[in-house]
Amino acid sequence: MNEAITFAPAPPATRRRNMLVGAGFATGASVTYFGALFGIYFSERADALNSGGSWIPSTADLQLTAPTMMFWTLLLSVITMQWAVHAAARDDRRHLILAVIVTGIFGIATINQMAFIFTQMGLEVDGGSLAAPLIYAICGSFIVMVAAALIFLMLVTFRSLDGQSLRRVADGMSAAAMYWYAMVFVYVIIWVGIFVTR
Repeated sequence: MNEAITFAPAPPATRRRNMLVGAGFATGASVTYFGALFGIYFSERADALNSGGSWIPSTADLQLTAPTMMFWTLLLSVITMQWAVHAAARDDRRHLILAVIVTGIFGIATINQMAFIFTQMGLEVDGGSLAAPLIYAICGSFIVMVAAALIFLMLVTFRSLDGQSLRRVADGMSAAAMYWYAMVFVYVIIWVGIFVTR
């Protein structure tokens, strides 16, 4: 009558998702910061236009070609970033490295294009209009966001090169992708709000 009591095996420990949670907070903080900048920009622009004045000085040269190229560059980077997330989840190191390299090139090209726009705009900060300092503040902050996204992506990629399973760093790649997608969303607002509608 002494039957051995068998217990069910313990469930596997739940995986902590600290990287995703931290990236979510960082993404939220960045989007909130840009939301405040956009609020100031659009409010000041509406006040200037409602009072009958001009917002962009006549001496400025805000062309649409380079900003539109940036838009398409960043749109393509969303595809390659998702490719990297997919490769990490499937433990495909070769495609992960290729996707990260292409995404990094898109990010560096974005910084290069924004630097070109700065040299072509012809906006003077001391020109009496708030347009110039606000545009420089928004676009300069965007460059910092792109650089942060590139550094984040590089660190997660280096962590994946230790020879172990890529599934271990899949959350890190998803976290980097979350920040990257938020960066692209911010640029869409910059493109429409500053360069398209002016």
